[in-house]
Amino acid sequence: MKITINEVAKLAGVSKATVSRVMNNSKPVNPEKYERVLRAIEELEFKPNPVAQGLVHKRTGLIGVVIPDITNPFFAELVKGIEEVVREKNYNMILCNTTHNGNKELDYLNMLKEKYVDGVIFMTAKVSHEHKEFFRKSKLPVTFINRKYEDINVASLDIDNYQAAYDMTTFFLKRGHRRVAIIRAPLTDKTSGYERYRGYQDAMEFYDIKPDDALVMRSNFKIESAYNAVKKFLKEQKPVTVIFATSDLMAIGAIRCLRDHNIHVPNQVEVAGFDDIPMASYYSPSITTVRQPIFEMGKKATRLLIKEIKGEPINSRNIIFPYQIILRESTLKTPVTGE
Repeated sequence: MKITINEVAKLAGVSKATVSRVMNNSKPVNPEKYERVLRAIEELEFKPNPVAQGLVHKRTGLIGVVIPDITNPFFAELVKGIEEVVREKNYNMILCNTTHNGNKELDYLNMLKEKYVDGVIFMTAKVSHEHKEFFRKSKLPVTFINRKYEDINVASLDIDNYQAAYDMTTFFLKRGHRRVAIIRAPLTDKTSGYERYRGYQDAMEFYDIKPDDALVMRSNFKIESAYNAVKKFLKEQKPVTVIFATSDLMAIGAIRCLRDHNIHVPNQVEVAGFDDIPMASYYSPSITTVRQPIFEMGKKATRLLIKEIKGEPINSRNIIFPYQIILRESTLKTPVTGE
């Protein structure tokens, strides 16, 4: 049976108001009554409702985390980083998985507001007018991860997705490759989609390679989608020596499809990914990729949000993390000849 404030008051021989004053430290209480209340709370193992307490203190100790796909290891790793700081700082987390559904995102945001969360860590592919209106009206502290939106005054953390994709593409072009295909994400995703694709395009143009839509495959971050994109690509017999997938899951889908079509990776076609999810180093062949400090980004975002919740000064509201190109077995390291 759940213990209520009534039982505590009865055992301590005081009013409910006195118990409330002790718990919330809102008004002075007679020392003898104060001790009786504390003993009653301990004896009954009374645990007050954090939301109810939050209504008094204007804080609940709750942080909402909204992510698009919990099955994607990238977001799972981010949540691990968030959770570590949440526990360290004695907060609690409400995790919301939206499956890339904008309406579901808004439903979750309204639910979190009703739960009186202290702040929100938000990850979405696209910020709509409705999202902006929600954050403007609710005035909830919010931090974006892996996304940045100049027209919304919120904190954000990311890497330079454009430059990372440019550098990865250049890695292949410098070694003599000219038929470099890309598996891109939807362009409505400003960072993982648009910025990475733009980096690829600009690198190709720098090497005087004209834009060729035949080298572009479209996917949605999932293994199966990338597999099918490569399967269609091979069926149309488009010769390539490199496939640059703008996420590691899509790189895995590409490698699996090439293997099923008896195309050796990396001797016949080299493959690269993006993100460096934990699976990338254990897959066979291990995947050359752009490493984002995913776990650290989750931790930093949470610390930044808690600072904002507490009204503490923040040095920078837009943090750009460093990235690395990690070379593994899915690419060769020697120059390409005869192309």
